Amino acid sequence: MDRRQSLLMLTITGFFLVVAIYYGGQLQQAKKEALEARQMARQSGLYQVQMMNITMYAPLGAGAVGGHDFSGDPSQSYSGEKVIPGKTAAAGPNVPLGTEIYVEGLGWRRVNDRGGAIGPNDIDLAVASREEAIGFGQQQRLVILKLP
Repeated sequence: MDRRQSLLMLTITGFFLVVAIYYGGQLQQAKKEALEARQMARQSGLYQVQMMNITMYAPLGAGAVGGHDFSGDPSQSYSGEKVIPGKTAAAGPNVPLGTEIYVEGLGWRRVNDRGGAIGPNDIDLAVASREEAIGFGQQQRLVILKLP
């Protein structure tokens, strides 16, 4: 075998090796995605997805108004948990306390609070300031509820 043939054989072998590695990685990725899809399908009964009206409240903020932003101790939620801006959410009685929710664009929260004006399609998110709550207003967002 002359040098040209050896180089050609080496090039062809390298090509097939690269193709095998690439498609082997693709196969592993496909297997991983299939396993994740099966896991999600098994858990799908735990999730509910819907559009909801989102507002914000600031029970701990300066200027918080009793009876509007909170009732009772502003640092304590209806469930007895501490109110944590950016983590605590309030919902109507149709959403069980302890439900984890994902609000589109805002992240995960936990429903630990209630509110007198919160309807069955409403979520009220605890934030640090009244200005932030007012600035947000009311928006419709996609919400994923992970039921307890």
